[in-house]
Amino acid sequence: MNQRSGGIVAAIIALAMGSLPGCALIAQSSAPSLSAPSVSATDIRPPAPASITAAPPGGDAGAQAGLATAYFTGRGLPQNFLLAAAWYYRAATQNNVTAQLALATMYQAGQGVPATRAAADYWYKQAAEQGNAKAELALGDAYTNGTGVAVDNAKASHWYAAAAAQGVAAAQNSLGFNYNAGLGVPQNVQKAAALFAAAAAQGYAKAEYNLGNYEYYGTGMPQSYSLAATWWQRAANQGNEDAQDSLGNLYDLGQGVPQSHTRAAFWWQRAAVRANVKAQFSLGAAYLTGNGVAMDPEKSAYWFMLAATPTP
Repeated sequence: MNQRSGGIVAAIIALAMGSLPGCALIAQSSAPSLSAPSVSATDIRPPAPASITAAPPGGDAGAQAGLATAYFTGRGLPQNFLLAAAWYYRAATQNNVTAQLALATMYQAGQGVPATRAAADYWYKQAAEQGNAKAELALGDAYTNGTGVAVDNAKASHWYAAAAAQGVAAAQNSLGFNYNAGLGVPQNVQKAAALFAAAAAQGYAKAEYNLGNYEYYGTGMPQSYSLAATWWQRAANQGNEDAQDSLGNLYDLGQGVPQSHTRAAFWWQRAAVRANVKAQFSLGAAYLTGNGVAMDPEKSAYWFMLAATPTP
């Protein structure tokens, strides 16, 4: 839990919230089994879209995918999602990976076909088995969240690992979370740290935040408040509210940065308007005592009210 403020504010928050600045890791969770996933509902091909014509099978898959894209985007042809789905389906059944990925996203969004997550996952799997990194990530997310398939951490991480190996930052971060939590794999914070670092190096905000936590607590690496501040600053600049809250805590305590209650309140404000409950509490406490902001009981009560009754 987060330590909030110096002086009187620190005492208030220590009683209510605990005493450590870092927040829980925010990442998708799952766990890797690096063997091929077993047969599941994603192996059952969904029926053809209702818009499929009675034309004979075959035809050039690349041309079919190109025609589908023209219908989908409305470039060169009037936009028509029904016909886009029909032509993507023809190409997808001939193992055109571009068409398989596009058809999956159309089923997921309900464009030209009924929104059917199971069908989306089928086509994601077809594309993923051909090494498409976007499909590997999407399938990992599906198994993590149980969308269209049963939750299966091992299968989720199998696909995250495949996408992470291709340098997909979101997959690296999610796989790092799995190693951090020991979900389906032996817990290994060194592997988690390496994956967070790889994703953070690509500017992925969640990984920057997670790596900041590792630096702050010395998890899998030497402890460093200054490096925690560096990574939280980068994530905060991208609008990550948990990093904004944590950065506010560092300024409040003077850990890794020069102590500044004004800067602390600035970052708590940024996080608070994004519905970060901990930042709302910290900002309420700051207004109550005049710590970094002008004392204002009404504003204090406002932020305490929001923190006390968070939006679902």
